[in-house]
Amino acid sequence: MTEWDFKELRAKLDVMGFTQTLPVLAIPLVGAIFGDLIKTTECLRDTKKQVVELLEEKACWELGVEPYKCDNTRLLAECNELHLKLLEEREGYELRLCEAERRIRNLQTDSDHLQSHNAQLQAQLDTFLSKQIISASSGKRTPAAGVKTRKPFITTVRSGEVLPPSNATSTIPSLKCTKCNAGVIQKSAVSSKEGVPAPSEEVARLENELTSAGEQLEFFKRKVESRNREIRRLNDLLSGGRPPAVLAKECCYREVGALSEDIGLLQREKTELMTQVNEYQDKMHDAMQRALRLEEEKQRLQTHLCELKEAALQVEDQANSEIDAKEAELRQLQIELEKLQQRNDKRSKGPRQAAGCDKATLHDDRHMLNEKINVLTRREEELQIVNEKLKKKLHKMESKMSAMQKELQEQVQQNSVTLDEEKIRLKSERDFFQKEYLRLMGKSGSDSEIAFLHAQIKSKDEELHVLRSELCMLSTAKLQLSPRKSENISPPTVSSAYSPSNRSDCVQAAIARVERERDCARVELERMRCERDTLREKQLSSVQLHAEELQTLRVRNEDLQDRIRQLEREHRELNSARIPTETQNALLKEDVAELKRRLSELQSDTENLRRENGQITLINEQNERIIADYRSKLMLAERQVHKADVRVSTLDSSRESNRNEANQLRTEMASLRQTYIALEHEKDSLVNQLDNKTEKLFKLEVELKDCKDKRNVLEQTVRELESQVKNLTARTLQRDSELNETSAESKTLRQQIVALKLSRDEAIAENGRLTDKLSNALAETRTLQNKLSDSEQQVADMKQKLSKYVQEVKRAEDLLLEKVHFVLKEKEREELLDCYHNLTQDQVLLEGNNQSLEVEANEFKRQICELECEVHSLKEQLHCRQCTIDELEMQLTAARTRMRCLERDLENARELKIELEVRKELCDKLDIEKEKLNAELNEINETRKKLENECKKLRAELQQKSELNHISTETREQLLDRIRGERQRQDEAGVTANCEMERLRQLHAKTLTELQEERDRCNKQERLANEYEQQVRELRKNLAEDRFCQARTREITPRVQEEPM
Repeated sequence: MTEWDFKELRAKLDVMGFTQTLPVLAIPLVGAIFGDLIKTTECLRDTKKQVVELLEEKACWELGVEPYKCDNTRLLAECNELHLKLLEEREGYELRLCEAERRIRNLQTDSDHLQSHNAQLQAQLDTFLSKQIISASSGKRTPAAGVKTRKPFITTVRSGEVLPPSNATSTIPSLKCTKCNAGVIQKSAVSSKEGVPAPSEEVARLENELTSAGEQLEFFKRKVESRNREIRRLNDLLSGGRPPAVLAKECCYREVGALSEDIGLLQREKTELMTQVNEYQDKMHDAMQRALRLEEEKQRLQTHLCELKEAALQVEDQANSEIDAKEAELRQLQIELEKLQQRNDKRSKGPRQAAGCDKATLHDDRHMLNEKINVLTRREEELQIVNEKLKKKLHKMESKMSAMQKELQEQVQQNSVTLDEEKIRLKSERDFFQKEYLRLMGKSGSDSEIAFLHAQIKSKDEELHVLRSELCMLSTAKLQLSPRKSENISPPTVSSAYSPSNRSDCVQAAIARVERERDCARVELERMRCERDTLREKQLSSVQLHAEELQTLRVRNEDLQDRIRQLEREHRELNSARIPTETQNALLKEDVAELKRRLSELQSDTENLRRENGQITLINEQNERIIADYRSKLMLAERQVHKADVRVSTLDSSRESNRNEANQLRTEMASLRQTYIALEHEKDSLVNQLDNKTEKLFKLEVELKDCKDKRNVLEQTVRELESQVKNLTARTLQRDSELNETSAESKTLRQQIVALKLSRDEAIAENGRLTDKLSNALAETRTLQNKLSDSEQQVADMKQKLSKYVQEVKRAEDLLLEKVHFVLKEKEREELLDCYHNLTQDQVLLEGNNQSLEVEANEFKRQICELECEVHSLKEQLHCRQCTIDELEMQLTAARTRMRCLERDLENARELKIELEVRKELCDKLDIEKEKLNAELNEINETRKKLENECKKLRAELQQKSELNHISTETREQLLDRIRGERQRQDEAGVTANCEMERLRQLHAKTLTELQEERDRCNKQERLANEYEQQVRELRKNLAEDRFCQARTREITPRVQEEPM
């Protein structure tokens, strides 16, 4: 070794504080130690640099991955939202499809029922028209027969009364069918049938409801399955994508595979139980709905039965009252007949002169009695027919009532059976849920497992305590071993120097592992406790719900039983009591008014007009036919008179017979002229009636024009409303666009909120991670400070040892100088050199450790400052993001309020659209009615053209009224405000028109009865005339016989011609 190397080594030792004299033999050893120390420090510096570079690279990679994580979370949230929207749209589409199918079925059933009803009405109309045609044809046939059979009596005596035509009686049957009792009863039966819905309609409605309910059930099942799939998908997403085996490598708890399997099994069992609970709840809900539907059906059938019973009782009472009245009338008429017969007998016993005087009165009385007898026999026949019809109806109603009672009994039995089955099923479900709850409680959160986890935590705490005590003992033993080593000269080896530190590291790792295991066990215990509490709460809630449902079912069952008892009581009371006919009529009228309020008014008016027009046309045609017949008769009579005049001029020999014949023809002409005059009077009366009808028709035309004007006004309002609807649709489109924009903004805001929440959560997690790092760094700094203090203490001990060693070296040198034996000195010197070498090596190691610990402490301090700054900045970012989140939430609430307002406006627009559609339908119906009325008016105009010459004045008035109406149509704007008033007036006018029509019908019936009476009187007069004719013939025969007898007795032949009587 050169001198320069020695000086360099001496300078390094001085720098390090070793100012002791350096022996010559120790120079190479100290140089080698210094070389090793320099290499180790350089290697340590390089490794630290590499570690710092790797940490920076790791941080850079984490910062680079961070936005991708944010994008991944954002895209995942967007995918979830899109998937949820897709599911919602699909559910909405399926729901709309189910609703449309249900509406189609309802409309199909309604159309079928309406077609059947239309077919019934068409059949009734065909029968009515066929009856009218038959009556008209019978009216056409009978006058000719009357002309052939009847011959008037020729007499010079003229009665003061005008004889009616002989064929007037032929029109009685055709006119009688309009006011017979059968028609009234049929009408009441039809109205009663219309008041109660047919069972086929009810069955069709129930079938439609059943199919719609099944479709809704399938839809909700599909919805539940899609939701469960979505939940499973989200759970798979939330699991993070990392398998449990990878996570188990990082965790100290090694049995995570079995736990994950147990957790998966428990979750599967939980989902199965939840699906079963939902299914059972759906079944309970369906059962309750079924029970409610059955009860409603039962109430409806009960009301129908009560109505049928009431109608049957009312019809029976009415029939009985009518029969009693007719029987009383028959008795009274029989009494009167007996009295009249007695009076006739008394009068017949009197003288013949009194009989001759009272003959007219007797004939009148006899004719009246015969008439009354005929009328009473007809009434009796009609009453018998009505009675038979009523008996048939009563039998039908009794059969219906028995069938309804049987159905009610069967339904009650079915309800009781279904309720018992529901009770048994609910009890079994309750027991099953209780068993499942006990099984889950025994499986998941049993006391034995909790005790086992507590024992495990205690054992881990004891192991931790034992390990800490061992660590403390090792540290004390290390401190105690250092002076002993100095006292004992035995040199320690390298393995003995490194063994305590290695042992302390193992103990710390074991302590950390035990602490982690303890924390995991505590977390698992808390989780098991939470699951146990949740399961207990669910079990309690399910038990409470089950108890409440049982209570509600019991209450419902009791209510149903009370209802059944009440219905049975009411049934008995209704069987015992009798409700008057007026209430039934009022109920039927209310039902008819409710069911056919709008349609019946116009249809009844048009039908009445048609009927009256047809009657008027039929009467007019009959009158024209009668006039034509009488004109033909008059022409024939005039021809016969002409022929008679020719015969009188040509045949003077048969003058007397010709005169008689002429007189007969003249009398016949006079009678025909009188009948012609009577027919003219009747024609005038019918023309007056026709004029009245035409006036009514013109009034109705005026009202129709008013209706047209109103319709035009309504069309204008409809156009305005359509324009409003267009504006509203434009607004709705604008609002929809705004809504879409707001929804897009809300989506973006929600996405931003979600991103901010995620960033906040990440920042919170980063803050927690940094706080954990900070705590770890603080713990490491504390441990490093402890190690630094230990190393300083060791350095001080080493310095003491070195000083002692130097003293020993000095002493040894002195001893070497003193002692003689060189070998011993060499040996001691070698031992001392070895000891010095070991001590210097330990000193170098300790100094290197001290420097590295100081550097690490400085780095940790710097990292702590940086982390504190980062924590402060993260807190500020969190505060800013919280402020932005609040602002975005405010914007979201404002957007939601705007969306709600827009939804309200949209609903209002939809309601207006529906109202407009309803009004359009009403306008279409009015157009159809207008077309019908126009067709009828065309028919009336065709018949009216025949009478135009007689109706000029009325047309002028109609033109004036039309001009006035044309002037009134100019005030359309005022009518817009008075539409509702006009509707009320129309309703009142309809009521008044109905009243007027009823009054006219009564007047028509009265006129028909008067006409019948007049015809009966005419028949009576004809019979009297025939009887008088027979009497005159007999008198003539008697007179001729008397004269012949007188001539024979006097033997004088009569040469003078007898004057005709």
